[in-house]
Amino acid sequence: MGHKWKKEEGHHDGFELKHFAPHEFDHPQLMDADFMENLDTLRETCGFPLRINDDARTDADMKRIYRKEIAKGQDYPTSSAHLQIGDNLVRAVDIEPAVPVPGDGSSLTLEERELELIYQILRMYKLGFWPDLGLGLETGHIHIDDTPRLAHKRPAFWVAVSK
Repeated sequence: MGHKWKKEEGHHDGFELKHFAPHEFDHPQLMDADFMENLDTLRETCGFPLRINDDARTDADMKRIYRKEIAKGQDYPTSSAHLQIGDNLVRAVDIEPAVPVPGDGSSLTLEERELELIYQILRMYKLGFWPDLGLGLETGHIHIDDTPRLAHKRPAFWVAVSK
């Protein structure tokens, strides 16, 4: 069963993904088609469902997420890979493996799924799918981005506490 993504004027002509539907994203209209097709490939190679925790963000989203820092007059990220800056669509998501349920196509435990997901992300990086990979292992999710405007900082790997 395919999921149709509608045409976004000036960005892409629409596309179809096997595993991800637009309703799984907060801002599907801001997502890059090539990145999404690679994400669909990642899901296929993992062999189990993936859950999207976060995708593209607007300035309003950033101000909501970092409201405490803003209230204290502190800096907050203004060049996040999750932000659409200029005409470039977003090539970033925060994901996690879905909790195992009978019949979801995999007998792996949640911990095994997390390891398999990380392995498959790194495999795709090595195969050239994401040359500007940003990979973050965070307490509530795994961050993946392939953001060309951040290429001077990529590849990158970090471990962090989720916001």
